[in-house]
Amino acid sequence: MAVLTEEKKFTVQEYLEWEGFEPSFIYELINGEIVKKTSPHPQHQIICANMFRHFDAFVQSQKLGLILFAPVDVFLDEHNALVPDLLFIAEARKSFLIDNSVEGAPDLVVEILSPSTAKYDRGDKLKVYRKHEVREYWLIDPKLKSVEVYVYRNGDYDLDFLETEKGTVQSSVLPGFVLSVEAIFN
Repeated sequence: MAVLTEEKKFTVQEYLEWEGFEPSFIYELINGEIVKKTSPHPQHQIICANMFRHFDAFVQSQKLGLILFAPVDVFLDEHNALVPDLLFIAEARKSFLIDNSVEGAPDLVVEILSPSTAKYDRGDKLKVYRKHEVREYWLIDPKLKSVEVYVYRNGDYDLDFLETEKGTVQSSVLPGFVLSVEAIFN
């Protein structure tokens, strides 16, 4: 990820009107800075597909809402337009889907770490998600084959699960959803 606009703090409106977008890249507005991301590696996409299949099957079977995957813009405030790898929006909050974006905090966000994104996913993006009270935040580390599940409580994130290579993780936002770590990475 490369910060392209450190000298100026962009608003979402300025970001949407910006003419510097290049094809084949994904862009995010993080705290007013335009950040350019390269296309994800195949391992990243395999993990994302595995996560989507498991989450979507559960959510659809229970009629709980929608699971979406990148790229989809999530507009959180005047200076933040993020593109999470995966997100869940509860049925009661489907009104957050506006045209081709999400306007408001998803109920659950999944980010898959890469060497270029880990700093943001663990730092600025985590803080933005916390500020907007995203109820659950999953961090997947392909290198360590680990899964961290953070739950928003009392104004901060609590680490509910940290599993590496084996074991299971579960969601508090999606009661009954349990996933083996091996299923994420295979």
